[in-house]
Amino acid sequence: MDRYRPRYHFTPPANWMNDPNGPFQLNGEYHLFYQHNPSAPVWGDIHWGHAKSKDLIHWERLPIALAPSVELGELHCYSGCSVVDGEEVRLFYTSIGEGERNATTGAQQWTVKGEGNDLLAWRKPGEINPLLTTELHGDLQVTEWRDPYVWKEQDEWRMLLGGTYEGRGCALIYQSADLENWTFNGIFHLGEETIFECPHLFRFGDRAVLFYSPSSPVQYVSGVIRDNKLSGELVKGTVDFGGWDGYYASTGFVDEKGRRILHGWVPESRGENFPVALDWAGALALPRIGELKENGKLSITPIPEAETLRGESRTFTELRVGASPLDTGVRSTAFECSLTIQKPAAGTGELIVSVLASACGRERTELRVDFAGGTVAVDRTQSSLFPEVRKTALVGALNLDDAAETINLRFFVDQSIIEVFAGDETCITARVYPSLDDSSGIHLQAIGEVHIAAMEIWELKAAEIHDVK
Repeated sequence: MDRYRPRYHFTPPANWMNDPNGPFQLNGEYHLFYQHNPSAPVWGDIHWGHAKSKDLIHWERLPIALAPSVELGELHCYSGCSVVDGEEVRLFYTSIGEGERNATTGAQQWTVKGEGNDLLAWRKPGEINPLLTTELHGDLQVTEWRDPYVWKEQDEWRMLLGGTYEGRGCALIYQSADLENWTFNGIFHLGEETIFECPHLFRFGDRAVLFYSPSSPVQYVSGVIRDNKLSGELVKGTVDFGGWDGYYASTGFVDEKGRRILHGWVPESRGENFPVALDWAGALALPRIGELKENGKLSITPIPEAETLRGESRTFTELRVGASPLDTGVRSTAFECSLTIQKPAAGTGELIVSVLASACGRERTELRVDFAGGTVAVDRTQSSLFPEVRKTALVGALNLDDAAETINLRFFVDQSIIEVFAGDETCITARVYPSLDDSSGIHLQAIGEVHIAAMEIWELKAAEIHDVK
């Protein structure tokens, strides 16, 4: 058994995967595409993998949806989106070649039409493609132009694309009446980072939330749309503090229940010369629900369907945690844990939850809730004895401003993935690679004294993820 392959997070059958692409729901079934190299567990020869699900937890991996059309000059099918227009499904993606069609200055945007009720066949109409080229921008010089995201605004279609303008990341906006003839409407939002990848948008009534990946932790900014720009009193935040070490290239869609669902890629952090031979790379984070709060901040929670994986549980109440380590007695590498933590009255103290801990104490990953510093962290410095895996600590801001007397810490551990949800605004996803066979313990410790009103740990069953030929 591969001890590092997740049991309930989505992974490819083998080889490489990165960004999730074009999720949608149609007639009760969820569809998901993803960047995929079918030939090796490294980036390259990028296709679109395809999977479907009835609950976003158990998946059927379908045949590859998109392959580069080498005869048309394509080398890669970069990221994009899907559009359900009645019963027709279209995919939009960035087409990359070599020479003048390179990713920095020569990207093109292409469209694909689904054929058949089973959506297993996809056609690239030659009379339409390329759908958009950089000539549409006139004198505006945009580089790293990629990752279309399309939605309907009243009776017109809109498209966002990411890129770089004058050294700053940007989202650009386009308009169409028929999904085939597009007009450039300008820069939708200009950031301070050097690039915007995978821009996408959720609408919440009059407000909009723009998501983008700036080659660092995924960000969002909420505001209102006026004159093809994100305007008003803008509120910014971080979707997940994992970045390249845990969560990148998010995308989203609205399902048939009206829920705004987020998907994100969980990259590897194995480093060079990983000593265990693995024939796969990359996974997807658990799907999450995004909701807009009155203050313009985003609330992000795991989908409730994840609770169907729960098996046996262990419950603790009224724990007083201090300097002496407290062993829960639970040993697991695939579990969910929820803690209700009393906020220290003086705003001091730090709770340390060690997971994937070895009996000898040489390996452990620490989840640290620092009430004095107002942070939550996944400290990986002692997560593995392998010398070259990445072990930096991943730190996020912790919202302690509300009047609630407690804060909820909920996290998922799945072999080599840790997803942390602290309160309703802070998420951190991380990769860890323990080397010792018994690195599966769960311990508690504190700096000062921390009161845990309740703690529950569930063993999680493996999701059914299998291939359909």
